[in-house]
Amino acid sequence: MLTPDQVADAAVAGLAEERFLILPHPEVAGYARRRVEDPDGWQAGLRKLVRRLTP
Repeated sequence: MLTPDQVADAAVAGLAEERFLILPHPEVAGYARRRVEDPDGWQAGLRKLVRRLTP
């Protein structure tokens, strides 16, 4: 979990570097990469998670 200050720092740094995609948490980059590389697998995993979390 990141603090609001950490997210703000990441956003300011991303803007200063003129990055299009600013991901404050390094783990999120892996999620984004997997979503692009295997969209069907990513959606299947999301459906599984929703089933698990839905009563």
